Amino acid sequence: MTQQHIPARFKEVTMKRFSPALGFVTMLLASCSSTTDTSDQPATDTPAEAGSPPTGSSGTGSESASAAIGARAESLRSELIDMRREIHRHPELSGQEVQTAALIEARLRAQGLEVRTGVGGHGVVGVLRGGRPGPVVAYRADMDAMPNQEPPGRAYGSTVPNVFHVCGHDLHSTIGVGVATALASMRDQLQGTAVFLFQPAEETVEGAAAMLRDGALDGLDPQVIYGLHSFPNHVGTVFAQGTALAGFDNFTITLDTEHSTPEMENKLKADLAPIGTIAPPETGDDIAKFVADLQDPNGPYDETVFLRVSSSTVDDRLVLRGSLKASDDSAYERIRDAVREAVAREVPEGTYELAFRDGGPFPAMRSDNQVADRTAATLAHVVGKENVLSMHGTVPYASEDFAFFLQRTPGVMVLLGVENREKGFSGFPHFPDFDADEDAIVIGTKAMSTVIWDHLSKQ
Repeated sequence: MTQQHIPARFKEVTMKRFSPALGFVTMLLASCSSTTDTSDQPATDTPAEAGSPPTGSSGTGSESASAAIGARAESLRSELIDMRREIHRHPELSGQEVQTAALIEARLRAQGLEVRTGVGGHGVVGVLRGGRPGPVVAYRADMDAMPNQEPPGRAYGSTVPNVFHVCGHDLHSTIGVGVATALASMRDQLQGTAVFLFQPAEETVEGAAAMLRDGALDGLDPQVIYGLHSFPNHVGTVFAQGTALAGFDNFTITLDTEHSTPEMENKLKADLAPIGTIAPPETGDDIAKFVADLQDPNGPYDETVFLRVSSSTVDDRLVLRGSLKASDDSAYERIRDAVREAVAREVPEGTYELAFRDGGPFPAMRSDNQVADRTAATLAHVVGKENVLSMHGTVPYASEDFAFFLQRTPGVMVLLGVENREKGFSGFPHFPDFDADEDAIVIGTKAMSTVIWDHLSKQ
């Protein structure tokens, strides 16, 4: 999830290397064969329905398989938490996911998947072919971390200065491996093929397009594609229907030295401010209201523009950089006109340069309604119908290059609840205090394994 960092700015840093890939992978694989002590963070109760088989599945054989998926996912709890914490301790920036990719590759090969590496950078593609003929589905998980400093004091905190899994991609990678592992244990009964895409460089919105250009799905042609992302709804709940994240556009205003004054900076910011129609949440109560409003059919997120402007001085010239996120992609030309008009009102013609994002605005991510409806029906049997949430409107603070996969293949992005304020887990990606209730790892593994199984078994 690519997001405007709301409370503070990130600093670009050069990531320090940690232990060699083989040593890292060997250490983690060895640790996964033993019982793990996860007492340094309290566990929370999972929903009572979490292990229940999908009652909508046809036949007792299918129900038994679904129950087996839930049991298998639960049996992986300790090793998946281990894996998440190891990735969390050793985060890697976009385009540098060497060790994370090596770990994932080793895990997939250990489960007997066909594996291709170096796809679109450090991307990993794993193919699980079931024992019975059937269709192809795809599942995507992202791997990269961000240039931010993690708060001190966490038992599994980042060991890399100024690099932090503040968007939950450590969970996403772990859940992806968990889903592959759970389904691989039942491959003889699996009716079709599951393709697992572990994507680099999501935060720079480069990885999805790069993987597609590199042929990640060539010759596989999935019917549907699934994705999952951490979200600040309560652990045990999921958004499945209507999930949408805004696209984005950027602009840069560079003034000549004569007009590069504090007064002009303030005037420009004041004139640009009305373009934005919504402010980001700042507190826990704000976040709770944000999640509640997303579920309201009459909520405020149908037509929004989120604007953030920063400024700096380069060679005595004032430079303003703006980021825009609109709920409707068709609004960007109108928004660009509003930016042009705001600058022209304050700065004489010929004394400034105005540039917008190369290649045009980045597209919004919108789940396919039919796939989402079917996914929601399956998830209701995993987490309970009351815990499957519908989204109304578009999340205005975040973007996702999963949009490129959805342009190719119909699919859905499930937003997995990782928040638990009672336990101290804020759950809002890109907030400096982001952390996730690790019960979400098992819930996500059960949920997405069952969704994939259900799709394949009903074709």
